[in-house]
Amino acid sequence: MREPDRWTGGSRAADAALLLAVLVAGSASRHAVYNPVGIVILVLAVAGLGAAVWSGAGRRGPSRAGVLLALAGALVAQVLKPPYMNVDHRTWALRAGVYVAMAVTVLAVVPLLRRSPAVAAVAVGATGVAYGLVIAGGQPLIDVWPILQGATRGVVEGRNPYGMTFTGVPPGQVNDCFNYLPGTFLVPLPGRLLAGDVRYAEAAVLLAGVAALAWYAVRRRSGTATALAVLAGVLPGSLYDVQQAWNEAVVFGGLAAAAVLVAVRRPWWAAAALVVALATKQHVVLLLPLWALWPAFGPRRALAAAAGAGAVTLPWFLADPGRFWHCVVDFFVDLPAREDSLSVWQLLPGPLRAVTVLALVAAAYVLAVRGLPRTPGGLLLGCGLVLAAFALANKQSFLNQWLLAAQLVVAGLTLVAAASRPVREVSLPAAATPS
Repeated sequence: MREPDRWTGGSRAADAALLLAVLVAGSASRHAVYNPVGIVILVLAVAGLGAAVWSGAGRRGPSRAGVLLALAGALVAQVLKPPYMNVDHRTWALRAGVYVAMAVTVLAVVPLLRRSPAVAAVAVGATGVAYGLVIAGGQPLIDVWPILQGATRGVVEGRNPYGMTFTGVPPGQVNDCFNYLPGTFLVPLPGRLLAGDVRYAEAAVLLAGVAALAWYAVRRRSGTATALAVLAGVLPGSLYDVQQAWNEAVVFGGLAAAAVLVAVRRPWWAAAALVVALATKQHVVLLLPLWALWPAFGPRRALAAAAGAGAVTLPWFLADPGRFWHCVVDFFVDLPAREDSLSVWQLLPGPLRAVTVLALVAAAYVLAVRGLPRTPGGLLLGCGLVLAAFALANKQSFLNQWLLAAQLVVAGLTLVAAASRPVREVSLPAAATPS
C-alpha cells in the first residue's frame, strides 16, 4: 500500500497555506514584529491564506516536501525566539522544555519517511513533557496567570470570580476583573487542585487536541498527517502560550477534538467538545455559523453546543449580571487600542474600524463557504481563516490570537491529508478481468 501524497504530489495551495501558518506563528511569536512591518507581514499572510483556500487548499493535503519545509521553518523560529521573556524565577526546566520541543520538531520528520505509530506516540508524549517542563520552569509575569490562579481558588471557596480582586498581578495590569467566560476557570480547575497550577490542566487540553489529531492520522495510515499533527503541538509560540496561561490552549484542544469526533462520525460528542471552546473565549462564537453549515455537524448540533455553553455561563451571569457584563463585554468594548497590537485597527480612521472588522470577517466566511469542501479538515481550515481575519482587524491582537489561527490551519490540513486513504495496488487475475 502507498500513500497518494508523495514528496511532490500534494496540493500547491495546501503547501502555501501550511507555510503561511508557520510564518504567522513564527512572526507573531517575536516581539520585534509588534510594529508596522509585522502588521504588513500578517496582512500579506492572511491575504495569501485566503487565496490558498480559494485555490483548493482544503481539497488535497500538502506535499511531504511542503511539510518538511514547514517543520524546518518552525525549528528556526523556535531557535530564534524561545519563550524566555516575561517569566520570573526561571529554572533549568524552562530551557529543557524548549530543547525537548525542538527534538519533537525534528522527530516529526520520521513519519514522512516511514509510518510508525510508535514514533507518533513518542512525539505526542514528548510534547506533553515539553509543556510540563516549561510550566515548571518559571512563573509568567502577566495578569492572566494570577487571575486564573485566584479565580479557581475562589470557585473552590464558593466565591464568584467575577466579583473578585486578585493579588500577585504585575503593576499596571488588570487585577479587578475576570474578563473571560467561565470555561476559562472551570476547565483548569483540576490543575489547580491536583498540581497547584492551572497551566497543567490547560496544557493537558491542548495536548488532548494534538493527540486526537495524531491518533486519527495514524488510524488513517497517513505519515504526512501524522507529521502535521505533531507540528500543531509545537508551532512557534506554543510553549509561550502554555507558559503564559492563555486560554487559547483550551480553545484549540476543544476545537481539534471536536473536528476529529466529526471525522469519526461522533457528532454529538463533537458538540460536547465544542461547548468547551464556546464557554472559554468570547469570540469563538464567530465560528458557530461554520459548524452549523457543515453537514456532518449541522445546525441542530450547533444550537445544542450554543445552548450547552449558555448553560455553563448562565449561573455566573445570574449571580451578578452587572458585574458579569462589565467584565466579559464592556471591558473589551471600552478598552483603548494599544499601539503594539498586531492588527490594522490603529492604522485606520475611526469610522472605518468597526466596518473593517465586519468586512474582513464576512469575506472570510464567503471564502470558507465557497472555497472549502464540507469535510472536517475544511471546517478547521475555515475556522483558522475566520479567526485570522478577525485578528487582523481586531482592536487588540497578540501572539495568542494569531497562534490559535495558525494552529487551526495546521490542524485542518492534518485532517485533509488524513482523508486521503492509502491506495491498495491489486492486480485482477486474467480470468477475473471484466470484458
